[in-house]
This record gives sequence, structure tokens and C-alpha cells, in this order.
Amino acid sequence: MSIGNGKLSKNGSTHPFAKKDPKPTRARLVSLLDPLGRKRYSEVERFLATVTGATSGLFYYGTNWGWAVRYLLGAKNTLCTLHLLPNSFEATVQLGKEMDEPLKTAAISADLKRRIAKGKLQGGSRLVRMPIKNDGDYSSFQALIALKADALRAKKPSKTAAKEPVAVKKAPSKVAID
Repeated sequence: MSIGNGKLSKNGSTHPFAKKDPKPTRARLVSLLDPLGRKRYSEVERFLATVTGATSGLFYYGTNWGWAVRYLLGAKNTLCTLHLLPNSFEATVQLGKEMDEPLKTAAISADLKRRIAKGKLQGGSRLVRMPIKNDGDYSSFQALIALKADALRAKKPSKTAAKEPVAVKKAPSKVAID
């Protein structure tokens, strides 16, 4: 019995939801994971629920990666993408220019620094793939997401914060004196 619309992808694994239609449910994607992957996915979802302003939804990434869970911060800033593949759970975090300064000053593990350095450059951003298999992977993911969320919030002030009250000066009214 097939659980999706499988296709052999570039990374060598068969992604059962490689086709755009039919769109899978989140539960169907989670069912691909082994028990440890499901546990890690639940931990990651609980953590991302604590990130103020983060929202999620299923997003289609083409036939190579199929459907994944994408988290946004605000209307269009991607925080991360969670890939739920057969017996494999990993996240991709896109690091743009807003991350240059925070990464220079952040106290992050040597393993995370290596993962960032090995990330694929694409369109001026670095794509960091992070399999989440153990507590160390999970901690590195949390640290990177916290840094990225802070950097995205600092990048563009909210519209209400950007608008400063403007003092309006009234012209003195002329009063006719007889």
C-alpha cells in the first residue's frame, strides 16, 4: 500500500508526497516518521509555538522535496522549513544578510558553526540543513531559530512602532479688532 504519490528524489529517498496534488495533511506527513522522529517533531512544534508571531502551514517545494511544514515570522519572512521524510526529520533554516552580525557575536556550538559553514549558498542566502536526531541537534536548532527570530524582528520595525506621532502646529488665528 502506498501512502502518498512517491518519487525517488535527488537525495536518494523516496518522498511519498512529491506531487503537488493531492495535498497531504500534517498527520499524513508525521506518519512518515519513525517513533524518535515523531517525538523530535513534537518537541520542535512545541518550541516553535513559543516564538512570538510564528505561524505555520504546509508548503509545496517541488518534486525534489515535495510538501513540508513552513514556519513564517510575520507575513512573508520564512523562519524555517520542517521536512518530514520517510524515517528522516530535518529542518532547513535560511540565513540571509540579517544574520551576519548576530552570528558573529552569538555563543553557538562548534557543531552548529560547522553546519552553517557547510550550508548551501542560494540567492544570496545560506541554506542550513539540520537533521534533528538527538538533544544536541535540537539545542542547535533552538539556538539558531532564536537568533533568526530576533534578527528578523530587528530588521524591520513594525508599522506601529515606525510611525512616530507628528506634532501639528496650528497657525495663530487672526482676530479682527475694531
